Amino acid sequence: MITGILFPCDEEQPIKRVEIDAENVDTIREMVGGKYEAFNFDSPPASILANDEAMLWSLPYNLRATVLLWQHTKGLRGQAYISGDAILTGAPDGRGFTKSVPQQLIDLLLETETYGVEFLHHPDGPWSRKAVTFDGWLEAYNYAIIHEETFATVRSARVIGV
Repeated sequence: MITGILFPCDEEQPIKRVEIDAENVDTIREMVGGKYEAFNFDSPPASILANDEAMLWSLPYNLRATVLLWQHTKGLRGQAYISGDAILTGAPDGRGFTKSVPQQLIDLLLETETYGVEFLHHPDGPWSRKAVTFDGWLEAYNYAIIHEETFATVRSARVIGV
C-alpha cells in the first residue's frame, strides 16, 4: 500500500489522503474512472495519475490537479490539462513501482493553513518572498504561476507553508 492524494474534479469536494494498492491497476482505474496515464513532476519526485481517455469521455476539467501539474512540470504548462478525478502519488522507483507521495507535498497540501510564495531571480539564489500570504494552496500556486509567466526576472517560484 502507498499513500496518495485524491483530487476530485468537483471543487466542492476536498482533496484527501488515500491508501492505494499501487500494484493493482484496477484500484487506480476505479479512482480515476478508467485507463490512466502518469504525468511526472520535475520536482519533487511525484506523479499525477489521471484518466487518459478524459477528452473522449468529456470528463470535467480538474482545476486543482492541473494547477499543481503546471507548477511542478513547467514544460507541460498550458500544454496538458487534467480532466476527471486524479491521484497524486510519488514517482516510480527504478523498477517502475509507484511510491507514496512525498511527505513534503502531504504536509503542504493537507496540513498547512497559510501559504507564501518564494521567487528565484538569479540561478544561484537567494529565494525571496513577498509579504503576501494565502489561506489556500490553490491561490498560492496560481500566484506563483502568474508571476513566473508574467515577470521576466522571475526564474522560478515555489509555494511554501508560512
